[in-house]
Amino acid sequence: MLYKDKILKIKSISQGLRLLYVEDNESVRLTNAQLLTNFFTHIDIASNGLEGLEKFEQNHYDMIITDINMPIMGGIEMIERIRQIDNDVTILIVSAYSDTEYLTSSIKAGIQGYIIKPTSMEQLIDALENSIGYIKAKQSQKAYQISLKNQVDSESKKRQETEALLISQSKMASMGEMIGNIAHQWRQPLNELGLVIQSCKSAYEREILSADFIDSRVSKGMLLIEKMSSTIENFRNFYSPSKSQSNFSLIDSINKSLAIFEGAFRNNDIECVLEYEEGEDWRFYGYSDEFEQVFVNLLSNAKDSLVEHNNFERIIYINLKSVNSRIEIELCDNGIGLSNEVKKRLFEPYYTTKDDTKGTGIGLYMSKEIVSKHLKGSIEAYNKTYELRGKSHNGAAFKITLPHVKETEDAL
Repeated sequence: MLYKDKILKIKSISQGLRLLYVEDNESVRLTNAQLLTNFFTHIDIASNGLEGLEKFEQNHYDMIITDINMPIMGGIEMIERIRQIDNDVTILIVSAYSDTEYLTSSIKAGIQGYIIKPTSMEQLIDALENSIGYIKAKQSQKAYQISLKNQVDSESKKRQETEALLISQSKMASMGEMIGNIAHQWRQPLNELGLVIQSCKSAYEREILSADFIDSRVSKGMLLIEKMSSTIENFRNFYSPSKSQSNFSLIDSINKSLAIFEGAFRNNDIECVLEYEEGEDWRFYGYSDEFEQVFVNLLSNAKDSLVEHNNFERIIYINLKSVNSRIEIELCDNGIGLSNEVKKRLFEPYYTTKDDTKGTGIGLYMSKEIVSKHLKGSIEAYNKTYELRGKSHNGAAFKITLPHVKETEDAL
């Protein structure tokens, strides 16, 4: 590269940098400072190492050019002190000493160049070219790191926004499911309440309405109303999130989830069988509502599959097993089962085999997220043939695998 081209290349970067020049010899300091103004527009001068250190502590510099042998504080000591503050600043040494001891000390102190006095313009240009290249590489690396961080932050924000949207949609879907199940639970007592009211009118028309008859009808009506009120309370408690983790019974949570579908199962002739070995420890440490949310999603999918594809014997079979240090919970139905395409995409967000009015494709995705991230377990889906009461059944199966209860200081 031509001499002039080197100068232009150095200036293109150096004029935007801030330089600290440290030299105790006044005449050398003036001469070299004049040379350096050809390259730097921001130059601070110090006459010894202590003064240079004080300036560095008060200001930011991109490059330091310093003598070694100076009064009060030498260049090596100043560099060592500066390196404790900033390990990346570019440092050049200008000195009349060229023996091995000074060179070794300078290298250990972490310098990027060494210039022997008296300094020539050619020697200064070569040293600056190397140092500027080092600074440019650092700037490029820093810019890349900032760009990468911004990209990661942006992707992280997008992921958080997506998860928040999915959670919100999942809650809305759960709310719709809850309202549907309340309707199933209320259908029978509402029918009975209607019959109670009609019987009062019929008794009046037949002129057999008596105080005892009224009392019996009122008592039955109030019992039905209490049952409906109890249903609302059960649903309200079910959908109230847990505030803290605790040891809870998986059996109790499964039964609690099944109670939510009592009316829907009864109205659709679905039999639910729960099997587990008595005496086993079926406790788990975590948020009970999260496990119940997952189980409700699985029950809902099994119910829909049975209603849509099975017009005869409709069965949901739940089995718990303790396997080494794990608990396996398997939920099977005897519906149509899972095709290869469905099995591949089952846990993807927004993937659903139902029409828009019946499914959002969020439930199973959120179930997998909860099981893997919050419950520290796994969930899988497959087709299975299973035996129940001496009869063979085929359908879809979901298996949740969880670690056994984690003992804590406040464990039950």
